Amino acid sequence: MIILSTGLGNGIITILLILLIILLLMLFRKKYIFKGLAIINKVIFPSLIRKDLSKLKGYKKLIFGYRYWVTKNSL
Repeated sequence: MIILSTGLGNGIITILLILLIILLLMLFRKKYIFKGLAIINKVIFPSLIRKDLSKLKGYKKLIFGYRYWVTKNSL
């Protein structure tokens, strides 16, 4: 009641509603989110298809793992 009387309640309610909407979008549209990420990854990150994975540096292995995770979840 004190929060609502000071005018801060609308902000908190708005934040909670936005978080709820994001959660629902993630649950129902997970595939579409990952398809969008896959498109962005294709543009931003380099292709590592013909590289020897054992010779990659640590950050390139991380990029490869991230791209694999996004691709797996988008299919």
